[in-house]
Amino acid sequence: MKIVVLGGYGEIGACTSADLAATAKDFDVVVAGRDVEKAERLVSKLHSKNLSAARADAHDKEQMKGVLKGADVLVNATNYYANIDVMKACLASGVDYIDLGGLYHMTLKQLKLDALFRRRGLTAVLGFGSTPGITNVLALAGSSAFDSLSSIHIQFGDKDNTKYNTPFVVPYSMHTVFDEFTEKAPVFSGGAMKFVAPLSGEVNVNFPAPLGRVKCMYAIHSELATMPASFRTNGLRACSFRGGWDEDFIRKTKFLIEAGFASSDRVAVNGTSVTPKNFTVSLMNRFIPTGDVRINDMEFLRVELSGRKSGKQKTVAWYCKTMANKKLNLSAGVWDTGVPPSILAQMMARGEVTTVGAKAPESLDIDTGMFFDELGRRGIEISKRDEPSAERG
Repeated sequence: MKIVVLGGYGEIGACTSADLAATAKDFDVVVAGRDVEKAERLVSKLHSKNLSAARADAHDKEQMKGVLKGADVLVNATNYYANIDVMKACLASGVDYIDLGGLYHMTLKQLKLDALFRRRGLTAVLGFGSTPGITNVLALAGSSAFDSLSSIHIQFGDKDNTKYNTPFVVPYSMHTVFDEFTEKAPVFSGGAMKFVAPLSGEVNVNFPAPLGRVKCMYAIHSELATMPASFRTNGLRACSFRGGWDEDFIRKTKFLIEAGFASSDRVAVNGTSVTPKNFTVSLMNRFIPTGDVRINDMEFLRVELSGRKSGKQKTVAWYCKTMANKKLNLSAGVWDTGVPPSILAQMMARGEVTTVGAKAPESLDIDTGMFFDELGRRGIEISKRDEPSAERG
């Protein structure tokens, strides 16, 4: 069996590759990307006989055809802008597909490939990291406890005690961060979708100790592209996503945006032209923590479900708690995003997922208990409890 991790040496992709190296000893794992030297360095660092490196550009059909030969599953850990091209490469090669999300609008485009994947008997899972990903599976597991489901509200919060030696810390792709901070956020309310200003709709969410109270705000996210339809028959009338970013991170990111550093309009510089956004993202990548900085953070995902059971109204919150991986020196956000596609890719390659088509995680025939157990083996904890809705505060 063969699994390809495209972008497998990036911040999230390297985590997926590392988990596959540790847990998929009976698989051939290919770490692929445009920079084959980076792929080779990671393969050497992981010291695993089942890993190899390959050159592959998401937009180069011939390179993708070569790297996908004989593969069972591809994990797409590149920026979501490439999702459609990578899906088409998988269709052409007869390979199942997983990505980390399409930030709503791309996900809607990807869903249009559902019939093509069903016709080929292939599975494409759209958004299987932490959020989207774990959050969708939490919603799937939680929905079974209700006779009817009125709302699903998703939030995340984190706390970072790391002693950094850089002025800025990149939590994940800055392309995605800039999009989350500038594009209008979808909110499903009263059975209809509306779009609101990014970082609006602030609520205080009480996460379990030791995180505590976090300010969370609306942001564009992939869950809203699928959950309203996925849970329509359950009676869903409201759904939202809110992020709980650190206030200093929000302030610095807003400054970059307001100063024009996130603009996609080209500007002239010394006889050539550059895109400020691409330049800034490349610059920000220098601030990914290096090995001499010991990461010490935590992240909570929260999925709140409200509805009726046996004639009574109830609200249940499901939580996913992740601590930094001390052994690999990976942040909580990287760990809980990079691990899920590794778990799912192995399940799909073994034939444990029979759903075909381009689907959201909550639409899979996945064994949620088995998935949560696999997360638990990696120190990612799932819990639930009855509590008041965060929407009230």
